[in-house]
Amino acid sequence: MQSQIFTYVLLAGLAIALLWVIVTDLKSRTISNHLTLTVAAGAPLYWLAIGLPLWPGIAWQLGLAALVFAICCALFAMRQMGGGDVKLLTALALWVPPSQFTMLIVAMAMLGWVLTMAVGAWRVAHSTTIQTHPARDTIFLIIGTIIAALFASAVLGGPRLPLPAALTSTSLDSPAAIVALALAPIAVLLLVTLGSIRIIRRHERDLWVPYGPAISLAGLWIVASGQMLAGTASPAGG
Repeated sequence: MQSQIFTYVLLAGLAIALLWVIVTDLKSRTISNHLTLTVAAGAPLYWLAIGLPLWPGIAWQLGLAALVFAICCALFAMRQMGGGDVKLLTALALWVPPSQFTMLIVAMAMLGWVLTMAVGAWRVAHSTTIQTHPARDTIFLIIGTIIAALFASAVLGGPRLPLPAALTSTSLDSPAAIVALALAPIAVLLLVTLGSIRIIRRHERDLWVPYGPAISLAGLWIVASGQMLAGTASPAGG
C-alpha cells in the first residue's frame, strides 16, 4: 500500500515538473537543466516504487533512453530540435515503459502540431510585417488550429465529430467511396498544414515548433490516462 502511494506521489511530482516545463518554455523558450535533471533523477525512485526488475525492466528503460538520446542528438545536430528538448525527452524515456513510448511520440507529434498552429496564430495576430494581412491570416490559422485539434483529439481517443449516417452508409457500399472517405481528412490536413506554414513564414522568418510543451503535454497525457501504471503492471506484480 505504501509503495502504491509512493508511486502516485512520484507521478504527481512528474506531472508538476512537466507543467512547469510548459510554463518556462512558453515564457522564455528555454528548459532548465535542473528541471530535466530532477525528472531524470526521479526515475530510479519510480522503478523502485513499482518493483521494476533490473533485467529486463531497468535495462530496457536505460536502453530506450540511450536510443532516444542518440536520435535526438542527430536532430539537434541538424538544428531540428533544441538541447533542452533533447534532455527532456531522454529524461522522460526513463519513466515511460517501452510499450507505451510509441504512444508518447504519437501524442507529442499531434500536440506539437496543434501548438505550432496556435502559437503561429498568436504571433501572426501581433505581426507588424508590412504588406501583410494579420487579421485575415489569424482567422485562417485559428480555423486550422481547430481542425488540427479535432484531428488530434480523434487520434488520441478524445471527443470526435460523428460522420453523418447517410455519408457512412453510402461509403460502405462503394470501395472507391471508402478510399475517398479515408483520404479526405489527410488531404484537408495537408492543405491546412502547408497553408498555415506559408502564412506563418510570411510574417515570421523562423517557424517555432514548441517541442518542450508538446513533450510535456504528451507525458501528462500518458500519466493521466493511467497507461504508465498499465504498462508496468506485470513487472510490479512479479
